[in-house]
Amino acid sequence: MVSGFTLLELIVATGIFAVVIAAAHSLFESGRTLASKGEARAELFQSARAALKAVEDDLKGAVMPGTAYDTGFIGTDGGSKDQPLDKIEFVGVNAHTMLPTLKTELSKEPARKIDLSKLTYWVEGNATLPSHGLVRERLAILSPVTVQARVEENIEQVAGEVVYLNLRYYDDSWKESWDSVQLRKLPKAVEVTIHVRGEWRGEELIEKFTARFYLPVGAETPEKQQ
Repeated sequence: MVSGFTLLELIVATGIFAVVIAAAHSLFESGRTLASKGEARAELFQSARAALKAVEDDLKGAVMPGTAYDTGFIGTDGGSKDQPLDKIEFVGVNAHTMLPTLKTELSKEPARKIDLSKLTYWVEGNATLPSHGLVRERLAILSPVTVQARVEENIEQVAGEVVYLNLRYYDDSWKESWDSVQLRKLPKAVEVTIHVRGEWRGEELIEKFTARFYLPVGAETPEKQQ
């Protein structure tokens, strides 16, 4: 005699199977959601990494040349605690690659040109401008008595996703602002915190990234005598 399943056993087995399938689907969707959100955060990290690298490269070249147009190393504390909008300006030594232009020079190695520029970093909140987010202005100091006029082409977008910028300056302690005209020296290090904004499935994501950069000249330059 062949015995089959009762209706109650079939209902119970079907219910258990449905629960298992639902749990498996829930775990799969949860994993896929986490992976997708992780990818969005990874993109923010890449934007932050590129922005901080640009700031680091410029800060490492910060100097106090003492020319007539040396306005000093000025760090201004702006915005609020939760929405910082700091600004920094300084003179830096910059190295640029000069590509050969003449046919007879095409076989030569690219030369390196070193110049002196006034650099300014801030967050431009007007998204309609060609350059917004974290931007940098570079004004070439052509000679001790001549400075290139400010034009829009000198302002470049470093990271459009950056919405807030907070800076701190280290000497013997961390300070919220810096004025080398009064202090007569550069900070030894600068702490840079940027807030990067992104979007994930219609949800706004804002991640904060912080890095500290050592200023070689600032750590070695003694205070100028009054």
